[in-house]
Amino acid sequence: MKRTERHHLKEDGMQGGLTWFVHFYETWRKEIAMGACVVGVAVLVFGGLLLIRAHSRDIQSRAIGQVLDLGQDLETSPANLAKLEALSKSGPSARPACLELATYWAGKGDLAKAESYLGRIPSSPKDLLYYQAEDLKGQTLVKKNEFDKAIALYKKIQEEKPKTYPLDVVLFHLGEAYELKGQKKEALDIYGKLQTEYSQTYYGYTAALKASRLGLQK
Repeated sequence: MKRTERHHLKEDGMQGGLTWFVHFYETWRKEIAMGACVVGVAVLVFGGLLLIRAHSRDIQSRAIGQVLDLGQDLETSPANLAKLEALSKSGPSARPACLELATYWAGKGDLAKAESYLGRIPSSPKDLLYYQAEDLKGQTLVKKNEFDKAIALYKKIQEEKPKTYPLDVVLFHLGEAYELKGQKKEALDIYGKLQTEYSQTYYGYTAALKASRLGLQK
């Protein structure tokens, strides 16, 4: 086929395609315009949500940073307790402030105060802070010798399989609750699971030591 003929065929194909596109657009003009509007609105909404989420994260990060700064100086600056108490009442600092105060009072042995702050932490969202609070709640129950409640709490967390909180910590504290309650077999089962599945972690190593000690007590 000669070059001139090929050129004409190419032009005819392009012209036919353009004609089809114009006809398609004229036929579906309203629908195309509506679709473009919907896509545009969706992009704006999605972009707005991303901005809101980023802003919320920034606020939350600053709130947590403020609480942690106050918590580091509680022993040398008792006035920070009042500041944390004020932050714990409302706003983005409320949840981290409650957890910080609960941790402080649990360390002081005042379990009633610790539980009062833990009780103010809502059950949603189930993020890292929520599971930190639940873990501390379980440790508080163990200190009060309320082993059944602690075991039920830790088993519930285990079943939820949180992605935001290390499961080896939960299993270790569950094993300790069983051990202190006197259920040696259940404790050994948990420690064995930690040895097998988390052998490279601190809690996996400590569980191995506990399992060895419990085994010698037979």
